[in-house]
Amino acid sequence: FYKKIFEKPYYYVDKTLLIRDLLEKGGTVTLFTRPRRFGKTLALQMLRTFFEQEIDRSGAVVDNSRYFEGTKIMEAGEAYTALMGQYPVISLSLKSAKQPDFGMAYACLRETVAEEFDRHGYLLRAEDMSEHDKEKFMQLRDRQAGREDYVTSLRFLSRCLHAYHGTNVVILIDEYDVPLENAFFRGFYD
Repeated sequence: FYKKIFEKPYYYVDKTLLIRDLLEKGGTVTLFTRPRRFGKTLALQMLRTFFEQEIDRSGAVVDNSRYFEGTKIMEAGEAYTALMGQYPVISLSLKSAKQPDFGMAYACLRETVAEEFDRHGYLLRAEDMSEHDKEKFMQLRDRQAGREDYVTSLRFLSRCLHAYHGTNVVILIDEYDVPLENAFFRGFYD
């Protein structure tokens, strides 16, 4: 939705200085706790758009700088703007896991993970990716992997992205609490 704001005549409250705040405070993990409808999802989409070295299906790098023209982060200085488009990003929303039973919740989580692997399908063209890793990648993307592979799928994708890009990976997880809360209230937490 972040990119769509700039394509249509929507009002947008510039919160791009959140990027500066995150960079200044550092930290390995940052948790955003805000009430419902306070813009957490939009903030994560903004972070993805800013940090990601997005690669399209043809293998070309996408320039997302236009989504930040005229925003506060662009006035914050080169120390911040130099980091735009410099990282691979894994971005997941776990909202779909709000399902009535474990099987359906698992299927939705598997679909979410598969879509993120598909988004990073360009990795399969990497010459230095082993055949074993390519096979595992395709199984996860094609929803054919075993449950044990989904347990470590984000670590695997992160390792593949790090190897390809040669830099750390930004991982953004939205609605992280939905699967846990839903499983507890629906009685299949264990």
